[in-house]
Amino acid sequence: MRAAGAAGGDVHPAAIEALGSAGMALPTSPPRSWDLLARAGSTRVDFVITLDPSLEPLQPRWPGQPDAALWPYPDVAGAGTGPDDAAHGAIQVLYSLRRRLELLINLPLLGADRSALRSDIRDMAHMR
Repeated sequence: MRAAGAAGGDVHPAAIEALGSAGMALPTSPPRSWDLLARAGSTRVDFVITLDPSLEPLQPRWPGQPDAALWPYPDVAGAGTGPDDAAHGAIQVLYSLRRRLELLINLPLLGADRSALRSDIRDMAHMR
């Protein structure tokens, strides 16, 4: 599974604290721009899951036309709250996202009906 965003850059301190709180190691590689995955000849992706609704219309054209889903999460780092609130919000987002990803990796991908799979992944956006 690969993660990318509109722009590479530094990881927010609230995200680092949330990962530490969950006992998860920091990624060894820096965040990557989605432009790297959208280039011709790059690794083919099956699904594109967007977490920020404002970025959905800005996405590049993905090679191979992968299925897309929006799993909207609030921008807890940019909400204008204090660092403690941002850290708490980041932990909540992390655990919610973790539950969704655990379900995603346990979907029967091989031989599955593509439209049913697409619906399942999109329906995960409504989980809390």
